[in-house]
Amino acid sequence: MKLIKLVSSLSLTAAALGLSSAHADQLSDVKSKGVLTCGVVGTLEPFAYQDPGTREVMGYDIDFCKGVAKRLGVKPQINVISLEARIPELTQSRVDILAAVLGYNPDRAEQIKFSKSYFVSNQSIAAKTGAFKSRDELAGKRVATIKGSSNIPMMQKVMPTASLVSYDDAPSAFTALAQGKVNGYVLSESLMKRFISKLGNGSVIEVLKPPVGREYWGLGMRKNEPAFEQAVNNALDEMESSGESAQIFNKWLGSATIYKMERDFKTEKIGG
Repeated sequence: MKLIKLVSSLSLTAAALGLSSAHADQLSDVKSKGVLTCGVVGTLEPFAYQDPGTREVMGYDIDFCKGVAKRLGVKPQINVISLEARIPELTQSRVDILAAVLGYNPDRAEQIKFSKSYFVSNQSIAAKTGAFKSRDELAGKRVATIKGSSNIPMMQKVMPTASLVSYDDAPSAFTALAQGKVNGYVLSESLMKRFISKLGNGSVIEVLKPPVGREYWGLGMRKNEPAFEQAVNNALDEMESSGESAQIFNKWLGSATIYKMERDFKTEKIGG
């Protein structure tokens, strides 16, 4: 009986001191500190890159981070991270959320929560102009990917005989293609067009059809944080309904940009 009373007393004391076993609510923490720390990849224009003049990190992902932070009533803080470090940085609580070209796949969904989609990307293979007539001719050939990219399992499913060669970042993989070290390179079509545009009108690289697949990008969140997850999804819904999401798309990828893309998607739940 004395032992029971002692345990009960200690439990009450811990509760009074805020030492309960339940973890803190992330949404409350973010609002309390007044800052939403966003992990972004800073080398993939137009999604996140450093402006050469101001040295400020800017892009599509940055604007979505700012939009969500605004609706949570806090300020955004941008942390530039590598592609491979995205999930570890999130799960180890070094960032609150990922706005980091994060495509949904089942393996990632085992580790983190995905918000509703904020971008949908065609994943395409590029090759030297005239070398191949279609994507499928690259079966059995060397195709570059980025380490940790969701394109890897996509390629393994759609083109299992292709020999995948992984590089640390997108520029390195594109350089390998341009130098003939690989036969093709699979990447988000928007990012691929950016690289090709830098070659000028005499580009020797072209995007092949059909795409390898369609990838749904979500903001990455830690699991078991239902209030934070709901608040983020509500923010994305508000951005969609207000037209802000479409404005961000047109600003970075629309008809007035080098990409000349049309927004053929809306914010919606990503399913596995």
